[in-house]
Amino acid sequence: MVSILLIGFLTATATLYFVAYLKNPSTVGEAARNAFHLLFHPSQGFAYIITAAFLLSSLLVIILPKELIAEWIGRGSGLKGITIATLAGMVTPGGPSLIYPILMALYRAGASIGPVIAYLSSWALMSLVRVTVWEIPFLGPSFAIVRLIVSILVPIALGLLGQWVYDSFFAPQSI
Repeated sequence: MVSILLIGFLTATATLYFVAYLKNPSTVGEAARNAFHLLFHPSQGFAYIITAAFLLSSLLVIILPKELIAEWIGRGSGLKGITIATLAGMVTPGGPSLIYPILMALYRAGASIGPVIAYLSSWALMSLVRVTVWEIPFLGPSFAIVRLIVSILVPIALGLLGQWVYDSFFAPQSI
């Protein structure tokens, strides 16, 4: 079934292309070429990155057995699972096109919502790749160390709070 979001996005895109065509027909061809370039350029094509990310995330679930995922970051893993996910988020390189397929695969394989929230929050807040490539060169090591120290508890707190909210309001209740 096609989602309403996809229909809305395609409708908005078609409308904008139509308006652009009415104003200047050559802009439509240029925009389509730019989009094709962004998607399929041999060295930086987004379609290749997305495809590789989904292949990687699918393989990750096969390599890591569901029992292991459940033990380490599953429902009963508690603070240990949230801490593991926080550390994993810190060291995972890549952008959203890699992270979200990995998180989707882990979540579907049995990772609990608290660790998934902690992983995502840690990656967004404390990615060591971003710290070493951007933060230390631009702001200095002292700034980076202090920011990491004060930030370390944030993903853990968000993971614990997210798990509590899910358990309290969204989890299936047993009678």
